[in-house]
Amino acid sequence: MAIAPALRVESVSCSYDGVQAVRNVTLEVPQGSFYGLIGPNGAGKSTLLDCISGVNVGYEGRVWLDGADVTRLPLQLMAERGLGRTFQTARVFRRMSVLSNLMVAARHPAGEALGAALLGTWKADEELNLARAWTILKFFDLTHIADNWGSELSGGQERLIELSRILMSHPRVVLLDEPFAGVSPVNRAKLANQLRQLSMDTGVTILMVEHRLEWVENLCETVFVMAEGKLIAQGSLAQLRSERAVIDSYLGSPTK
Repeated sequence: MAIAPALRVESVSCSYDGVQAVRNVTLEVPQGSFYGLIGPNGAGKSTLLDCISGVNVGYEGRVWLDGADVTRLPLQLMAERGLGRTFQTARVFRRMSVLSNLMVAARHPAGEALGAALLGTWKADEELNLARAWTILKFFDLTHIADNWGSELSGGQERLIELSRILMSHPRVVLLDEPFAGVSPVNRAKLANQLRQLSMDTGVTILMVEHRLEWVENLCETVFVMAEGKLIAQGSLAQLRSERAVIDSYLGSPTK
């Protein structure tokens, strides 16, 4: 029996104020893969992620997650189904500690149910969530700032905390929207290694929007290319460098 792709998008279109930002996009991302999504500014990449993740539910077409139809489910329900999403501008709770930023994202927050509170079973859940939070902080080498406020973080640290918070909910698919934006040059290689290790260690499926092609080529086995709201090509970045449509719309003339 064939394994359903981790993510399938079929004939998705989306318009804003009469302007069609996404035009009839169909794509699949296999289980456990690390795929890229590139294209010029205004190509519709982030809008497509908005549709997939439930930030924007006013789209046409269908979306499947692990074979289940999740079309037009809002962001919170998509997260409960196992899809995580980062944004172009990292989002952290600035008046909470780093550790608390992670703890609030646990899939079943401890003590939330009355029965758990009365029976005291929330303590076990709390301990498990706390252990997971520390494991994730250790993975990203962030344990030394666990007690820092969100407002004290650098841009690169905010990126990592946003991703760490998503991992607290045990996602199966993660959408990364320009994860290297705001990260200092010295830390980009470290982040790339962490993302690669995350994919290899956990088997989470990743679809990454990124303008820095060196990291796309370094991390992504397959790349989708969008231009003017349409999907125009798919393949390895090495293959795409020779595609005329990709060269004309995004990469420019190859150097000799």
